[in-house]
Amino acid sequence: MLCSFSRLFIFSALLLLAACSTAPKGGERLKAPAPPSQKSTTAPSESALKLPAGEYSVLIESEPAGGIVVVGGVPLGRAPQRVVLPGTARGFFRDQVSIKVRFVATDTEHTSQTIEEVLTPLDKIPARVRFTVTGAIRVAR
Repeated sequence: MLCSFSRLFIFSALLLLAACSTAPKGGERLKAPAPPSQKSTTAPSESALKLPAGEYSVLIESEPAGGIVVVGGVPLGRAPQRVVLPGTARGFFRDQVSIKVRFVATDTEHTSQTIEEVLTPLDKIPARVRFTVTGAIRVAR
């Protein structure tokens, strides 16, 4: 019985030492990798982007400008924002995609609002989605 406790103690100590050796040095934190299905670029127009087959660029706009864009639960920045989403060869979504824009109130006279647009595999991938405080408008390719 004493032998099994000592083996358990030695195994636990080795496991703890192995875990400590893989921790980042200097107290630095590891950054979470971006999801592979959602890439964000704020740069050139759609015609200037060279995307691999099965990826489509969608411009997310907001009125008023500066709404916070969230795609698939991942905040990407302020609108306007160009996101790259996976799709089929015929231009439909592979999976359901949730795009939200959060309008944050700048004074006490207004309230913050979140507008969500859910796109399904039955939907064609739009060229742009324009969000307002009353809803979202898709613009076809």
